[in-house]
Amino acid sequence: MKSTAPHFTPGEWNACGATQFYGKKKRSYIVEITLSEPIRGEFLQQAVDKALVRLPYYRSAFVRKKGLYYYADNDLPLLVAESEQPRVIGGKITNYHMVDITYWKDKISFAMFHGLCDGLGFNRFIEAVLYHYVCFKDGRVYNDEGIYTDKIPYDPAETADIHSIRRKADIKKVKAAMGTETRIRLPELEGTEVEKMYSLPLRVKTGDFLGWCKANNASPAAGAAAIMTQAIVREIGIREGVIMSVIPISLRKALQAEKTFKNAYAAIFVPTTPEDARRLSTGELAARIRVAMKEKLTGEFPKLVSAGMNTIIHLGSRMPTYYLKNKVMAMSENNPQNTFFVDYVGGLRTNDYAGQIRHVRYLNAPPANGATFLLMSETAGYFHINFTQTIPSDRYYLAFGDILDELGIPYERLPFDSYLNPEVELPEEQK
Repeated sequence: MKSTAPHFTPGEWNACGATQFYGKKKRSYIVEITLSEPIRGEFLQQAVDKALVRLPYYRSAFVRKKGLYYYADNDLPLLVAESEQPRVIGGKITNYHMVDITYWKDKISFAMFHGLCDGLGFNRFIEAVLYHYVCFKDGRVYNDEGIYTDKIPYDPAETADIHSIRRKADIKKVKAAMGTETRIRLPELEGTEVEKMYSLPLRVKTGDFLGWCKANNASPAAGAAAIMTQAIVREIGIREGVIMSVIPISLRKALQAEKTFKNAYAAIFVPTTPEDARRLSTGELAARIRVAMKEKLTGEFPKLVSAGMNTIIHLGSRMPTYYLKNKVMAMSENNPQNTFFVDYVGGLRTNDYAGQIRHVRYLNAPPANGATFLLMSETAGYFHINFTQTIPSDRYYLAFGDILDELGIPYERLPFDSYLNPEVELPEEQK
């Protein structure tokens, strides 16, 4: 069947997001923002339009040429829609944009394709839209400190691609940095086919959780990783192997690309033996995980793992057929299976309108090998922690809460949900 998509002009090759296009079918990444009152669609559309004037790179489409994907300017309107369910992005229904904004009752859903940007890069757009929305809705000008409005001059560094230039990597060092220990796998994940994801959210007041972290010389991600590690040990009674915490990080600072909205991520691998998880207090374990994270962030690790990914990307780009490109670019789907992920995506700036934000929920696509994620955001006075997983069991979520109780950290459990983000419609080969 002949494609009806417009003929977009290919621009820069998307090197930093290249691996996101290949392998298993891709699904969108969604951020839900619940506000204190019903959403006004007309003001939301005005907010999106105004945000895009300053941030035009979020309206990109993609073009596939000779098996590679290129950014393309997309001047078609980016239209918000009133919809209870998320929409398929990348195709006709969203005017071929790789982001989409829908609303329903008191909730705004921001969807994106991970090949466009990473979570931190997407936060910039969400912050700008939320800011303009409350300004239009309330008929007043709020504080825009730190938000990308026209007060911040455009800088070409905002679209820097950390993988555009080929770099050499020592693959043996890269593999060693990822850890060679036998990883403990949650027993429920063995042999399961992903049919849907489960969302198990909770939230903790910023002061309560951050206060405990600081008292133990830990960061929020390290604190959550320690609690989850001990929750798993309690639940499955393991003795051998290591509990592998995977903690995604931003490479922006290490690679001098702090302003880019594009993909600039890697991950830190922190192993803990079951014996240490039982022997150490939660605070001691959190402090130790924080030290391990800091050592890797300040050492050669960021450049090492970046070079490893860079090697895969540029090797894949040189393959003569799409089949071979796909095979190389999707290699990361075969990475060692890990125990769990803690993805702290920072926080959304809400300045003097924070009181209008009720809840934030990040919903990721199913991981290649199945896993449990703790998706964390510190926004409007709360750490919003969403357990997203490919299994229906709530026992690790409940055990996590039990440990919070023991630590004297109050928290609020929120309603569970199941979901499956829509598949992304990627472009066909353009002649």
